[in-house]
Amino acid sequence: MNEPITITEVIGRSEQGMTRPFICHADDWMTYYVKGAYAGMNSLCCEWVASRLANLLVDEEPLGLPWFRMAEVPRELVEGSARPDIRDLGAGRVFASMRIDGGQELNWLAAQGWPDGTMAMVLLIDLWLQNEDRSLSPQGGNPNLLVERIPPLPDDDPEGALWKDQPRREMLWVYDFNLAFDEDFCRERFFGTHVFGGMLKQWPEGFRERMEPRMRKALEQVRAIFSELPAEWLHVDGDESLPVQLNGERVLSVLELPFNSPDLFWKLP
Repeated sequence: MNEPITITEVIGRSEQGMTRPFICHADDWMTYYVKGAYAGMNSLCCEWVASRLANLLVDEEPLGLPWFRMAEVPRELVEGSARPDIRDLGAGRVFASMRIDGGQELNWLAAQGWPDGTMAMVLLIDLWLQNEDRSLSPQGGNPNLLVERIPPLPDDDPEGALWKDQPRREMLWVYDFNLAFDEDFCRERFFGTHVFGGMLKQWPEGFRERMEPRMRKALEQVRAIFSELPAEWLHVDGDESLPVQLNGERVLSVLELPFNSPDLFWKLP
């Protein structure tokens, strides 16, 4: 996963989201949303570490993370571009998340009625990663969730069989972790604004018992995940004598809360 792809063409830019990612083609023939210089180095570090950890938790629920990669933007692409905002992408290592064709941003009406397991998984991921950037209410918000409708397929088809017993034939895609590990994280605010923050009165039966071993296993990989971060992301100008953009020990202390303060962590409002 750490082998970078190469960005070959910039075809547009998103108007949504604080980081306004670029839409790019890569040398693997896929299309990605790409975050670079404009997002900021701390944001890129959070995006990579949190996405890697979230990917280790997601299981058989109709829930997924768009395929994400580190990518390289050639300097020649930046210098030869006529785009006035190309410096916002910048040359060098960037974060690329595959574009989900046909996915629609989750609205309040579509947020109702998801299986408890799916809602619990999204809520747990964001709670564990201290990510408050998935808000939604009847008045609107920024859920950073896409809904993809699954076309009808016969139950004896391998793809169709995966959806045979699902209560709704829709895939929920979770993305955007650039604000994870928020130093100002507030549990009360988190549950008050999160799209699924008030929809569960208790965790589904057996959910905690199923997730704790997975979280412990993910914890064991945190230092290895940090070693994947490029020096230019982790330190200003790649200068290792300067402070880190994202502190690994602080991240570990956040991720250990389910085990060090379980009564508080697993308590729902």
